[in-house]
Formats: sequence, structure tokens, C-alpha cells
Amino acid sequence: MPSTLSVIIASKNCEDRIAHTIKPWKGFANEIIVVDQLSTDRTAELAQSEGAVVLTNDPANGNFDVNRKLGMQRAKSDWILYIDTDERPSGELLVEIKEFLADAALQKDIEGIRIPNEFYFLGKPLRHGLFNATSSEIRMFKKGSWKYSPEDGFHRGVSVSGRVIRFKAFYKHFNVNSISEWFIKTNQYTELDSVKLATDENYKVSLFKIFFNAKRFFIKHYIFKLGFLDGAHGLISIYYFMNYHLTLGVKVWEKRFLRGRVVEEDYLVPLQIPKR
Repeated sequence: MPSTLSVIIASKNCEDRIAHTIKPWKGFANEIIVVDQLSTDRTAELAQSEGAVVLTNDPANGNFDVNRKLGMQRAKSDWILYIDTDERPSGELLVEIKEFLADAALQKDIEGIRIPNEFYFLGKPLRHGLFNATSSEIRMFKKGSWKYSPEDGFHRGVSVSGRVIRFKAFYKHFNVNSISEWFIKTNQYTELDSVKLATDENYKVSLFKIFFNAKRFFIKHYIFKLGFLDGAHGLISIYYFMNYHLTLGVKVWEKRFLRGRVVEEDYLVPLQIPKR
């Protein structure tokens, strides 16, 4: 008898995406758990109509990774897989997962599975620059064998203590679908991480190092990793991701500088960043 699979999806205000995120797993996964961040649109309703179990939670600082962990903790199947609403499995990946779940011998001693991804930027998959053909994340893992610490910041990876293999097939990651979306994501992600880093006295920061590393990032990915071969998409993607790291560093510097300033005398309380 095949092993069972739980698919975990964290969501917020993505009514245009949630059904398409769920559909590839229907009739395949034993349960689909959507943990919704108090959406104000029809996300939760549509997820339920697609047969998903819907939980709701409003995590601190809008850190939806905490909701992902909540879904993992509620999962009942032998194996757990998480997917985001901006990701879609390839047909080959679905076949590879089915074959794995059906083969008990293949699963022996395995606790985690790395799955590679195709990185899409503004409607085009990148083949150079930011893209790394050898990279992959542990996206599928055995129930009860995983560790996950999203409380430490965004995009913390899952770890397991046992053997890990890598699937051949990939999922599509539609990372940036518009520049406006990029700014929203960057502002939220860098804000939470900068709060953590600003209080870490072991994390050294200087404006010279921040800008020097940004320049080095661009040269490395555009020239040495052949990002220019991706044309306009290569140039734009590397420029904006360089600015992601630049923004994070400057935010850490900013927060440390403002420790010694007085609200209403030196600066005003900043406007609150909307949660995704």
C-alpha cells in the first residue's frame, strides 16, 4: 500500500492563485492543509471548495512561515510536502513523487527529499545568473523527523537528522511576477530579518561593506555566472536582488543608528509595513 502524503500551503489574499495551487494535488495527496493568514478576500472559501482543510492564524510580523509550520504540525500522513502559492509542480515531479510513495524499498532510511526548482522572473525562467541548476531545498520529509525554525526569520529551511535524497524533477517557482510585487515582498522580508540582525551583536555591519558587497553581488552574478545571457531579464533580476541585500544591510544599520535617537525630536515613528 502506498505511503500517504500531506501537502501544506500557507496563504493570504491570493484568491486568484489558491485553486490552481491546490488542484495538482487533488486525488493524489491524502490531505491538503491550507493555513490562511486572515485573508480579507475569498482565499479561505475557495480553498475549502477545493477540498482543503483550512486553518486560520495571524502570525507575528506577518511571518507566514510560522503558518506553514502550524500546518506541518497538524499533518497526519507518512510524508509531508510544502508548496507556496507562487509555485507549481511539473508533471514529471508529480510522477516522481507518486513512484516514490508507492515504493517502500525506495523510502527505506530516507527522511528528507530535496526538490530543485525553475526560477521564473517576470514571466521567464532564468538559466544563468541567479539560477543555480544544482540548488534544491528539502521540501518533502517524513512525519516526525523534521525541524523548522521560522521564528528566526523568513525563508528558514527544513532540516532532518537522517538520509536526504534529491529528486530529478522540479517545481516552477514564479518568484517575481511584477516589480510592484517585488517591492512588497522585499520590504516585508527584509524588515523581519533586519529586526533580528540589529539585535545580534555578533553581526557586524558597515556602510562600506554593505555597498561593496552589493557591487560584488552584481559582478558575480551578471558577469561570472553569465547573467547577461538571460538578456534584459538577467540584468533586471540581478539588479533588483542586489538591492534586496543592500536594503537588508541598510535596514540593520538604520535600526542600530536610531537606537540613540529620540522619537518626536530626531525622527517620527515609522509608518507600519502592511502584512502580506
